[in-house]
Amino acid sequence: MIENTYRELEIDKTNQIEKLQQILKKEEQEISKEKIKKLKTAIEYFDDIIESEMPSRYVLENIIDTIWIYSDKTLKIDLKVDIEKLV
Repeated sequence: MIENTYRELEIDKTNQIEKLQQILKKEEQEISKEKIKKLKTAIEYFDDIIESEMPSRYVLENIIDTIWIYSDKTLKIDLKVDIEKLV
């Protein structure tokens, strides 16, 4: 009787583990899709800048972190490192 109860518990726990693994796999796929969507949005910002004669201030504010102007009138533009800030 104890052996049967143990087997039933073991089967039940194995089924629960398999269900949790399936849920985890599904969640990972959804997270990957969301990251791809955010990345596409970030790329669209850069496409907007490249394709337009004069990009909008909003788009530039979202990708530029710092603009350095040196005494010899040269510029250095630092972009935001974290792509998550772009979306």
